[in-house]
Amino acid sequence: MHASPRRATSRLLTFAALGALALTGCGGTTEEPSATSSPAPATATATAPAAANPFAGTKRFVTTDRAWTEGGLTKLSVRSAEKKVNTQFDTWEIVPGTGEFVTVTLAKDARVLLTVPIRGDDAPGTSGGEPLPASQAEFVTLLTQLDPRTREGAGFDLSFDGEGLVTKVQSLYKP
Repeated sequence: MHASPRRATSRLLTFAALGALALTGCGGTTEEPSATSSPAPATATATAPAAANPFAGTKRFVTTDRAWTEGGLTKLSVRSAEKKVNTQFDTWEIVPGTGEFVTVTLAKDARVLLTVPIRGDDAPGTSGGEPLPASQAEFVTLLTQLDPRTREGAGFDLSFDGEGLVTKVQSLYKP
């Protein structure tokens, strides 16, 4: 009696995992397609949204080189990065990515949570690692005022909605 819901759940999870692999480009082979093979036909509905918004529905860890406001929207220039635990100092090590920076746009109601060094160390009664809410305007101002070396070493967790807009920005604590 319980086998049917379990099978349905298993199938749903398998479908979701395969869909995620297809959207992120993970799980494919590294072989080059042969010159005689023709690519599988793609429908516009399957490829257009993913091509136009590669971050849609994902979470990414990034570094940024600048933030600004344009047309009433907050924008960030970002590129993917990696964060690793530094067990020696009980903190994070940020490994900057390579390649070009891309521009992402924050949703008008995006949450911004900042830790040290982005927000500074002037919040009495809180630890530097505690993420505190800030407005998007404050975030742009604080990031712009940072020393370039500090800004280069800062990392951010970004969450994207289904349309590719950033819904949450959280800076990574670095003492």
